[in-house]
Amino acid sequence: MYEVYALKYGERDTTACQFFYREASHAPITLHYFVWLILGGPHPVLVDTGFLDDDARARGIRNYVSPAAMVERAGVKPGDVPLALITHLHYDHWAGHSLFPGAEYWIQQEEVAFWTGPVGRYPAFRQSANVGALANLVTLNYANRVRIIDGDREVLPGIKVHRVGGHTAGLQIVTVQTERGPVVLTSDASHFYRNVETRQPVQIITSLPEMLQAFETIHALAGAERLIVAGHDPEVADRFKPVEPGIIKIA
Repeated sequence: MYEVYALKYGERDTTACQFFYREASHAPITLHYFVWLILGGPHPVLVDTGFLDDDARARGIRNYVSPAAMVERAGVKPGDVPLALITHLHYDHWAGHSLFPGAEYWIQQEEVAFWTGPVGRYPAFRQSANVGALANLVTLNYANRVRIIDGDREVLPGIKVHRVGGHTAGLQIVTVQTERGPVVLTSDASHFYRNVETRQPVQIITSLPEMLQAFETIHALAGAERLIVAGHDPEVADRFKPVEPGIIKIA
């Protein structure tokens, strides 16, 4: 059976109106930034790559630690990660790809098409992107290091990706079978537990109907065990088991 770890590499303060759809409140909220590591199979599997120190400085991230350093603290050398599942191509999930030089990146076809197409350049979307990291998609693809997939796919026995869209055009979530039951890594299909538990969308959206349907998909995949891991919620550390600073064992 697999083990799943959430690795925190930074945090940022913002307000509720910046992250919840049609939310008027300016109440403070804090985002935690994670990558996720899956162990126990034939090789480690990383979910998302975080970002580098340039984005950390530019975007006011507190307590930034390289995602590669966090992976190493969890017992895996960054160069020994052969596979990274990229939930979507926002800066905080893709811009750290160079930290994992041996990885093949699995990305949904619709996600690649969106960010290399006519709409991503507009300010409504552009602010979530690291343009240099997006440009690297072409080079990496021609180096046979990007696997562009279309829809749900089994990655390894017991690990699957599920295309849900909503927050971005080709957002995918990840399920992992563990001894405690299926873990659902929602990434930004649910930034906070409030999103999925109250069906409250985030305000960064490409398709509101898809985002709402994603909440139902998450609940269905989680089943009775309810091992749902929100993408940016500090509460992850309360609901699951911190084993050392920044490393949380999900199951």
